[in-house]
Amino acid sequence: MSPDALASALAWLHTQAGSALLDEAARLPADRLTRLTRLRRRYPYPADLAAAAVELLELRRRARAKFAQADRMFFTGEGLEQSTGEVIAHYRAGRFPAGEAVLDACCGIGGDALALAERGPVLAVDRVPAAAVCTRANAEALDLPHPVFALCADVTTLDLARLRAGGIRAAFFDPSRRTEDRVGQRRRARAAEAYTPPLSWSEALRAHFPSLAVKVSPAIEDAALRPYPARVEFLSDRGECKEAVLWFGPLTEALPETPARHTEGEAYCATVLRPGSPPVTLAPFPCDPPLLSAPRAWLYEPDPAVLRAHLVPQVAALLSAAQLDSQIAYLTADALTASPFAAAYRVLDWMPFNLKHMQSRLKSLGRYVAAIKKRGVPLEPEDLRKRLTGAEAGGTPAVVVLTRRQEKPIALLCEPAP
Repeated sequence: MSPDALASALAWLHTQAGSALLDEAARLPADRLTRLTRLRRRYPYPADLAAAAVELLELRRRARAKFAQADRMFFTGEGLEQSTGEVIAHYRAGRFPAGEAVLDACCGIGGDALALAERGPVLAVDRVPAAAVCTRANAEALDLPHPVFALCADVTTLDLARLRAGGIRAAFFDPSRRTEDRVGQRRRARAAEAYTPPLSWSEALRAHFPSLAVKVSPAIEDAALRPYPARVEFLSDRGECKEAVLWFGPLTEALPETPARHTEGEAYCATVLRPGSPPVTLAPFPCDPPLLSAPRAWLYEPDPAVLRAHLVPQVAALLSAAQLDSQIAYLTADALTASPFAAAYRVLDWMPFNLKHMQSRLKSLGRYVAAIKKRGVPLEPEDLRKRLTGAEAGGTPAVVVLTRRQEKPIALLCEPAP
């Protein structure tokens, strides 16, 4: 379906007649082919509208992991994939001043615009017609305290000075991390300057809106971040480093203080979002590199945001922990110290990697393999799991950790901390 056709189909699905079609499709079996076949056979809907309805229902099902009210919202496939989930969107929106109008540049399906509208009015702009339709529909579907004005336009052509004069005081920039290859296929952009618009366009925004936040991939190279006078925050949600944010101007004031930027990573911080608990942020502070040690009573696995922010030495200092290998971010300590920045495991035993010895030791401990983790070793957990059964059914679960110590592979048999 062409971009314009998709936008038209989504706009029609947002009408009363479109809602009726979605209801009809939702009552059919969830299998895509079955839904399409029965809709075309039993109801007088054009094939493209029936296909759009079935696709939207599938996207709504997938979106439930990100959005509490996904079943009322509108999505495109690419828009959902790149959208910010509610947890991170609301955390980030909380940094913006209450009551002030915000420009959401490259709004996608509106995940951030909806969260920003909890704080103040939002002008949401995207050059993809279907994205603008989704943002408008999603803002209308939810009970927001402030309006969202959705505009389909190339944000780089807007008169930013006029927007500033019109009352917009801050901006959020979420460039598309998709690009087209030589044959017109959409693919993930690997370089920041391959974003659409490129990351460097943020400088044009910053010239008019000093209060600026820019969302980028957490896999962005450090070299691409160095030119920007920003504080960089890596965000982790449910054990996964989801994204990075460049904070500029007054929006940096809520972040913990950090030493002056002299070396790579000093302007980085890591924030861990936890269900039912307030976010916690780790900023760099002076500390020595961790010592090296054989496994002790406890093993720590730093949060992915901590790893990406180059803050493993700081976590080691907080935990009074040593490192198993200078190139691998597993830490070990004699005592358990609870920390949101690292998962802890009690070490039951450890040994040089040997499948037969591991099997024997698991059996003697009455354990079976519940999970396999690896870092720094060329072994595939699923292949190992097939050969490593542990104790008989009814035993106690164990976590097998495969890693290196002094360039040699080792295996640790662990259990999660209480």
